[in-house]
Amino acid sequence: MSNVPEKHVLAEYVRILARGKNASRSMTFEEAEFTMSHMLAGDFHPEQLGAILMLMRVKEESPEELAGFATAINKSWPDNVPFDLVWPSYAGKRRQPFWCLLSALLLNSMGYRILFHGSLAHTEGRMYLHEVFAELGLPAIKMADIESAPSLCYLPCDELNPQLQRWLSLKAILGVRSPINTILKTLAPQGVASVQGVFHPNYSVTHVGGAALTGGNMLVMKGEGGEFEVNPERAVKASWHLNGESGNLVIENLKSHYEDKPEGIGTDLLRQFWRGELDSEYARLAVINTAALALVTIRRSADIDTFIAECTEAWNNRDRSRL
Repeated sequence: MSNVPEKHVLAEYVRILARGKNASRSMTFEEAEFTMSHMLAGDFHPEQLGAILMLMRVKEESPEELAGFATAINKSWPDNVPFDLVWPSYAGKRRQPFWCLLSALLLNSMGYRILFHGSLAHTEGRMYLHEVFAELGLPAIKMADIESAPSLCYLPCDELNPQLQRWLSLKAILGVRSPINTILKTLAPQGVASVQGVFHPNYSVTHVGGAALTGGNMLVMKGEGGEFEVNPERAVKASWHLNGESGNLVIENLKSHYEDKPEGIGTDLLRQFWRGELDSEYARLAVINTAALALVTIRRSADIDTFIAECTEAWNNRDRSRL
């Protein structure tokens, strides 16, 4: 009787990435989708998971790999997801509060339905959006309730698949983030636009390329702390893929430093600013310009000046008692 172990179905897919300096290559869209489908189903060995994630980390994800992996995970969404915008949040904040949550609240007050999804805390010293939602008394939902969910809510990523949160937590073991962090930022149901924040601007090309392959409508930018949030002290360079076309837009920074920039990440700052108890030009520009960029994806138009004007008017007329 032979003692040769049976070859696992993913062995050839690890081999694609691991054949050495000259023979290795990136996966095609189909290969990436196949690989992720098996991993989501639990059909993998831990050695294969570690090899795939770290080999991709070293070479960096291609648009085809990003799109293929995301397509496999996006099959977890139900057919009817009644939202105008999906807002991934995976980086967490360590310098500034989640001003982008106020941007979403502003858009929600304008009649748009916003769904956040994100992870449990996975890096020490950062506040994560699920903590902010809990402290502010905002709703977190389960996937089973998504069709009747409130118009502004938060979905934990393990509702898409429990593996996802476990894979994010591998940073504590591997010492570095993995492609899972990148992939999760691109997840959205078919037909629902998304916004995506990145740490490194060069990843924007990969995100837009992935959206071009899947036909998604999205906008990506280097955001404050890696979240989708404008830092008014820097020029915003955003890239988008909308209605089958790709492009870029810029919001120039008015100042390189704001004296009224708040300190800390606490939710009290969010409450105070929304209620008008705190005055900060930095926070106002962060909230309004972030909301305007999100409108680019919702409206499928890069008319940023019009959207900044609309969001400014909505901010001035907001219901201050809502938070």
